[in-house]
Amino acid sequence: MKFGLFGGAQAVPGEVVTEAALGYHEYGEYIQAAEKFGYSSAWLVEHHFTGFSQLSATLNYISYLSGITSKIRLGSAVVVVPWHNPILLAEQVATIDQLSKGRYDFGVGRGYRANEFQGFGLDMGDAQDIFEESIALLKRSFTETERWSYKSDRWTFNDIIVEPPVVQTPHPPMWVGAGSEASIRGVARNDFNLLLDQMSPFEAIGEKIDIYQDELDKLGKPYDRERVAVTRGMMVANNDNQRAEAHILRGKFISEVQVLTKDKKEGPRAFSPVSVSDDTDAISDNGAVLGDSDEMGERVERLREQGVHTILLHDLSGSFDGLQQFSEDVMPKFADDDAVRAAE
Repeated sequence: MKFGLFGGAQAVPGEVVTEAALGYHEYGEYIQAAEKFGYSSAWLVEHHFTGFSQLSATLNYISYLSGITSKIRLGSAVVVVPWHNPILLAEQVATIDQLSKGRYDFGVGRGYRANEFQGFGLDMGDAQDIFEESIALLKRSFTETERWSYKSDRWTFNDIIVEPPVVQTPHPPMWVGAGSEASIRGVARNDFNLLLDQMSPFEAIGEKIDIYQDELDKLGKPYDRERVAVTRGMMVANNDNQRAEAHILRGKFISEVQVLTKDKKEGPRAFSPVSVSDDTDAISDNGAVLGDSDEMGERVERLREQGVHTILLHDLSGSFDGLQQFSEDVMPKFADDDAVRAAE
């Protein structure tokens, strides 16, 4: 199995800590430590207008991380495509691919937080159409070698060629966050890699992977476990007090995100990856990588039984000790056979 990280820096940690309690430079040191401890990847969020300083200029920050790391893969989870000019976005992605020497994973999505669409003056109902048109333009930007033009009701580009070229061909791996059956099948049909959420119970994750695999089977395409990643809360708790504190911290995070997800008029959006349950402890108990080393290992095993191969861990505490404990006590138990043989 592979283990990566999910999250982001927080410039102004306050009373409500909803991301790793680490500033921009400290979080960079956290990712450097993760690289040293053998984590395979680090994925950064993109969010706006939260009031609690979640990472917003994600691609800028990934550029910074690419300069202070050398092996760990760096991903966006996710760039919300409807908020960006697709050509400017393509240029930024290609630049990161160059700076990282081909270590970038391009996670994309259509967005789900109502407050962000409201802040940008966009109708959430248009998100899917904007997403689909922009993705087509991004792919064309990465693969065209001659100048080209494009015109639609939304975008006009005249005699352009996107520079620099990408390192990974035909483009950096494209990952899409999806949760509903229809969206997961759409990810498979469009040949994207699949990012699954951190709130769904263990069993639901297995069902979602089955849907992705079933759609690929219908299309006659092979299933590759490397193309699915699942985000999970990581709550290192070596005693009852730490467990209670971890629940409090994660409960604040879940509650705050639920508020931002809701449309003031319509309530929770149908494609939101955030559970609407008020029992935040139950959400974590039923899906997080929680507990001491033994229990965390048991929970990882449950995910492996559901078909999970790559887990992206979201530790709100930003604990270097927790990062090291998981890497030393849990990760070796799930080393791939090929990796074990290579090390012998």
